[in-house]
Amino acid sequence: MASDFVKTRLPELFGDGKLLCAESVVQVVAEAGGRECQDLVRAATGFCSGLSRTRGQCGAVSGALLGMGLYAGREKAGGDHEACYALIQEFLSRFDDRFGSINCYELIQCDFADPEDQERYRRENLRRECYRMAVFAAETALSILREHGYLADEDEFVKSRLAP
Repeated sequence: MASDFVKTRLPELFGDGKLLCAESVVQVVAEAGGRECQDLVRAATGFCSGLSRTRGQCGAVSGALLGMGLYAGREKAGGDHEACYALIQEFLSRFDDRFGSINCYELIQCDFADPEDQERYRRENLRRECYRMAVFAAETALSILREHGYLADEDEFVKSRLAP
């Protein structure tokens, strides 16, 4: 079910003047469990384009981690964080196994701080690679959350979004 939701919702959000990578992924993960996420989407902006054009972590990865934290993060100061850490490590391992890195620059060989690379990103339509990673990130985050009992197999919100 998550796959259908992700593949339907992500294209509505990502690119073409809409949301960026981290913003899109965190919104999809939040929405899959019926969570409100406007403030979190706003907070995710700085994680896009390889941590604000610093050649850092992939924004799709960052968005997935933020989204997973909505469900598995500590509910109060001093609470246990080990379960969340284990889920995040599992996600990072799966992403790295699939793509060979979690680093934006290593993944698409584009320095978003360089105007020539920005132009190459547009010209070569590298957004399709980012989109592919965003789909994987959202699907993987939701899968892990479901596998560990943080989300139901078929959330009411997802079912309502997919209903005709």
